Amino acid sequence: MFCVGLLSVEAKYTADFLTLGVGARPLAMGGAGTALSADAYAPYWNSAALGQLTRYEVSFMHSTLNGEDAYDFVSYIHPLKNRGAIGVSWLRVGVDDIPITSLPVVSRPVGPTNRPEVVGSFNNTDNAFLLASGWQLPSFHGIDFRIGGTLKLLYMSGYRSTNAIGGGADIGFIATTNPEKPHQLTLGLQASDAFQTKLYWNTPPPSSDLTSHTETIPPHLKIGIATTHRLNIFQSALIFALDTYINAPYANPYGDSGVELHGGAEWTLFDLLALRIGLAERRGSLESIRQLTAGAGLNLRFVTGAGAGLDYAFANHPALGGSHRISLRIRF
Repeated sequence: MFCVGLLSVEAKYTADFLTLGVGARPLAMGGAGTALSADAYAPYWNSAALGQLTRYEVSFMHSTLNGEDAYDFVSYIHPLKNRGAIGVSWLRVGVDDIPITSLPVVSRPVGPTNRPEVVGSFNNTDNAFLLASGWQLPSFHGIDFRIGGTLKLLYMSGYRSTNAIGGGADIGFIATTNPEKPHQLTLGLQASDAFQTKLYWNTPPPSSDLTSHTETIPPHLKIGIATTHRLNIFQSALIFALDTYINAPYANPYGDSGVELHGGAEWTLFDLLALRIGLAERRGSLESIRQLTAGAGLNLRFVTGAGAGLDYAFANHPALGGSHRISLRIRF
């Protein structure tokens, strides 16, 4: 039982940086982006949303984690002629220039004449490269359908050329009712790591009859629901979104489904200024953590169809304090 518990905890936190989320808009809404992200952040949240993008688009996000890790995301969307689009994205989390110290005389203890000195540095980074595509399917009884997929290449590097490489895939689906009416309902589904994502480390095995260390990210399902209501007052729009993350039973150290809830709301005024609030529940190995999130966004749209958006998100962690994230979207 103890060994099973260790394996479960390992599976739970393998490539944990993939769960951080991208884009200040969905992050300000508690991480409820499965049914919402019809923009350049779609390769991460739900590739099916690419099926409704018809213009070139780029996005950038920068943040820090705990004041140390650099947390960056960049994405490019290229529309296709057959009612779809492809996206290429890069997510990087890491600490750069970590000093390596050594004693001048390693056989002697530390002292006034034998003090540690910096002899080099290394980077500890986690990278995810995403190649996504989404397509618009034929409508049925006034409901729009979209489907998409994402291929993921993971690369991690650490001390003394220790690294891991792996890959996996996500599958996404979106259905939207009343697409041309003031009130809409959107359902989003994403099967993340649908075929299990494998990571292969280059660390040598403890004995010649064993292989190098391998980690597995088990499949998990994200279900998102969003309602959009366009109001006459202040030419505004009100959006409510709720995501449910369902992890595989063996990915949780207690053997349950490991369900997480992420919800939020957005109020956009004059199609220009957006105010957001949300709540995220994240399950850990010992307890669940609830984070209050909030943020704002400024959207600029031009008669040509081009536009830009600058978004800000704040998330409060009960133990680590607050974090700030800023992202930029440009459509041309």
